[in-house]
Amino acid sequence: MNILVTGANGQLGNEMRRVSSTSSNQYIFTDVAELDITSRNAIRRMVNGNHIHVIVNCAAYTNVDKAEDDFATADLLNNKAVENLAVVAKETDATLIHVSTDYVFQGDKNVPCREDWETNPLGVYGKTKLAGEH
Repeated sequence: MNILVTGANGQLGNEMRRVSSTSSNQYIFTDVAELDITSRNAIRRMVNGNHIHVIVNCAAYTNVDKAEDDFATADLLNNKAVENLAVVAKETDATLIHVSTDYVFQGDKNVPCREDWETNPLGVYGKTKLAGEH
């Protein structure tokens, strides 16, 4: 199976590298230098050219404080780029795995989040990540 991992130089992407090292699957690790996920055509070329079966999106604009002053970039990476990945995954019958964050919740509970909780992000980072999930 061919698996594309975006955001491979970030914390989550690096963990994917580590855990995939013993896998029999073929992993293609990309970051912004190798794949611009804000370009649907670039994603298409990568997915079609490498016969990708699964896309694991580890890419995100994660600077929570800076996102408050840079909504456009946070929205581009956390929302619009995810839409691009989803559209190409659907076109090619690939599976998209998109990683969420606890920032999509209000953050007023002191226990691990459950995915069935109601969302209510308080800041730009959480709002753009939630938009990407939709």
